[in-house]
Amino acid sequence: MESTEKTAVKRSLREQMAHDYSSSHDGIVPLSERRGTWSHHVPLWLTFYPGFAYMALGFTLYGEGFTLGRMLLCVAISSTCYLLYAIPAAYLGASRGQTHSLMSRSIFGLTGSGLISLLVMVIPLGWVGYQANLLASMWNGLYGWGPVLTVGILIAVVGIVNNVLGFSGISLFARYVAAPITLLWVLYTLIKALIVTPSHVINSHPAGSPTTLVAGIILAISFATYGNEPDLFRYARPRVRDCVPPLAIGLFVGQILLPTAGWIMAARVKSADFGTVFDASVGFSLFGASILGFILATATQVAVDDANYYESLNAGQNVLGGWARWRRLYTCLILAAIGGFMAWWVPQSLNNFFRITALLAVTVPTATVIMYTDQLALPRLLGIRRPLNRVPAWSEAARGNWPAITALVVAILFGSYTNGIMPGQDGNPLPGWGIGTIEAWALGGALYIALAAVAKLSPAGERILGFPRFKTALEVAEETQPAAVPVTELA
Repeated sequence: MESTEKTAVKRSLREQMAHDYSSSHDGIVPLSERRGTWSHHVPLWLTFYPGFAYMALGFTLYGEGFTLGRMLLCVAISSTCYLLYAIPAAYLGASRGQTHSLMSRSIFGLTGSGLISLLVMVIPLGWVGYQANLLASMWNGLYGWGPVLTVGILIAVVGIVNNVLGFSGISLFARYVAAPITLLWVLYTLIKALIVTPSHVINSHPAGSPTTLVAGIILAISFATYGNEPDLFRYARPRVRDCVPPLAIGLFVGQILLPTAGWIMAARVKSADFGTVFDASVGFSLFGASILGFILATATQVAVDDANYYESLNAGQNVLGGWARWRRLYTCLILAAIGGFMAWWVPQSLNNFFRITALLAVTVPTATVIMYTDQLALPRLLGIRRPLNRVPAWSEAARGNWPAITALVVAILFGSYTNGIMPGQDGNPLPGWGIGTIEAWALGGALYIALAAVAKLSPAGERILGFPRFKTALEVAEETQPAAVPVTELA
């Protein structure tokens, strides 16, 4: 029995190295490959919000003048908003079994899917560059390894390794390495901090003029949002109740507990400088043992980059994976090169990082909102049903779902403008415009419903809405048969 299980695992790894159900040939995860909620998905999401990367949210908000109470309000609002967005996104992936980018081919058509895949391929790699340099900075602080920029580039390039194994690669690392380390460390750190930190430190008011609550919420949402929830939950069982625990537990640890610990550590040393607070955190929570700091920092940062690379990789496979001679490994190598470039570009200016994270929070989740609006809302509101029981080849995809593409572009422009990240803007959210990121998500979904209702009135409604044209069995058979030889040539 044991040898049979080992054989099945090896076969699964070989298959996922080849395609990971991320191309038009192998695009839907079968029910037999779905993983357990508590054995796979909860540990996975625990490691998507781990370690010092999310303590840094607490450092940052302390530096922006937030008291502990105000910071907790900020992350509670951002986490609630993200959860309301992410649950239907996760269920969409679990019920359809397809990646974010493959579903975009059916829903947005050729033009929209190409645009979304390009955005998803490139923008998350900004996070890869940031996280790789963050880990290089930690190593430099512990052991003096440098130069930081060069080490960060190497970390970003090598960071693709787990993704070569597909979902199993990142899931195995999460279950057996990152999740146990993260959970034990954060609980110990926070409990100790609350016990030994004087009340006047916990109730202190950071120096300087505080940033607005809206700006803090936008920053926290940027830290929380991935946008590719369908990519990961396509391996979950197709039930809403199986989608909630991983998201809720991951958010609670990564967006509540870790920022709280980070804020307290920053208040203890009266500094928001990452290096200063990191050194203090290692001394406080890891008994000053640099080897423990090295293990924790490396395990958690690798887990974060796994998620960002996985998002980009599935988008790349949507574009490239359909080629007969293409291998998933080739896409990994391309993204490793781009990740290395981002590790060089992002540190050139902190503004580069804030802009790219705000752009990611606006673009990919808005596309996801439009997709689950198409699948979960339009059938009920307008009677428009688009089956996703197979992935269309590029030749079968419509030129474009114009209402969806229009809604996406308008929402991205709106969210980018209100967040102050358009060319010529200073990168700060516009006052009086509310939470631009969330408003962009809502605008995308609402505008798509309105435009789809108008399109339905047209005789060409299905063409306007970009329904794919699947080839019949007879057409496929005719294409695969050898061409007929003219009678004159036979003679």
